[in-house]
Amino acid sequence: MARRTSHRMGPSDVVILVMGMTGSGKSQFVSKLTEENAGVGHSLTSGTISLDLYSCVKNGQRIFMADTPGFNDTQISDVEILKDIAFFLGQLHLRNVRLGGILYLHSITDNRVSGSALRTFNMLRALCGPQALNCAALVTTKWGALRSPKDDLAACDREKELLYTSNFWGSMRQHGSQSYRWLGSEASARSIVREVIQTSCRRTFSPVLQIQRELIDEKRPLDITSAGREMMTRYEDRCQKVKQELDELRSELLSASGLTREELNEGEAEVNRLMDELSRSETSQQGLRVSQRDLFEQKTGEYKQLYQGIWEEVEQQDQVVSEIGRRLSAFEQRLSHLEPKRDSAKDLATAENPPIPPRAGTWARVRRFLKRNVLPLLGVLAGVGVVAAGAAVINPPLIMAGAQLLALSFAGVQWHTDQGVDGPDLIAGVEGVIRACPPTPITAGFRMHT
Repeated sequence: MARRTSHRMGPSDVVILVMGMTGSGKSQFVSKLTEENAGVGHSLTSGTISLDLYSCVKNGQRIFMADTPGFNDTQISDVEILKDIAFFLGQLHLRNVRLGGILYLHSITDNRVSGSALRTFNMLRALCGPQALNCAALVTTKWGALRSPKDDLAACDREKELLYTSNFWGSMRQHGSQSYRWLGSEASARSIVREVIQTSCRRTFSPVLQIQRELIDEKRPLDITSAGREMMTRYEDRCQKVKQELDELRSELLSASGLTREELNEGEAEVNRLMDELSRSETSQQGLRVSQRDLFEQKTGEYKQLYQGIWEEVEQQDQVVSEIGRRLSAFEQRLSHLEPKRDSAKDLATAENPPIPPRAGTWARVRRFLKRNVLPLLGVLAGVGVVAAGAAVINPPLIMAGAQLLALSFAGVQWHTDQGVDGPDLIAGVEGVIRACPPTPITAGFRMHT
């Protein structure tokens, strides 16, 4: 599994929620923006969690991209997807993390708006609510797949239909929602996200999504929220339709006479299929009937369990940094024990800069180099550890502090020998330090603040 960026989200961070149907280009968009291989060995579809996070720093601003599967996903139920989105947005609201916007990606090559896409439009409107529809933006994708002027004209017509049909994006547009074209490049993705964040910053106050207000402020059960009711109504309608089809099929089978064995088997198979679909719909309805407290307890446990290994990696990194300092201190003590005792002041003065015999080996130069520069080298290693920790959590101030400590300590290292030749001592000293201390791993991982 690919690694995730390790950082605790806070009020200074910005989150962009990425939605859209399967195949609309969400993973490619996130990959271009964050330079991570989104969607390939990087998805949180390990059984329970469907939402994944990626981070990047653009113009000094830390941005988290929340990639969600489409509601037409074949491996994850719509109920679980809604639970994860509701839980994630609720977490942002509880911790005052700013939602920069919601990007809905739609492939411009689709000849028509499918039923799944139409249901997703309705779900998005229910998640935002009338007061926050301008938080969502339509991003049309796959413009580069158009091969002729005729294709371009047809795509422009489809774009207009999306933007001006009230059942599609028309109602969103009337409430201030923007639309963009993603041309497939990193520059185009960055331009879209920059514009969305700037639009968010221009607002006098950060709007609260309807799902956030209902779930957190009003503590409603999921099925009583607008988004929950939208999904519940769909399942209830489907159950009614399936029950009607079952009644009609049973009546037809009972009233029919002279049916062959093959026709009876086909009828029985159809009845079983409808019964299975009815059972799934009823199970989905039951899954939506969850209180805010139970939802948060369930999802918090799932996220913690999934990220446990990543937290352990971060702790191991801290232990490695401490181990470097401990090993160098122990190594310095060993060197001090190897030096003969001096009885006179003259001997002690000579010990400050003992001459190295012409035939002395590399190890003698390493010992002298380390003995002379123990404190500066400890500072160098501490600076490396701070820079590594800052890089792991994407914390520029921490990286800068480590770099400053590294530079100051490095400047204090004495490279010159009595003979005025610094090359051999420099090479031997650095090689000795590398052999004595293990490398500091710089790992990436994401830690969710729960």
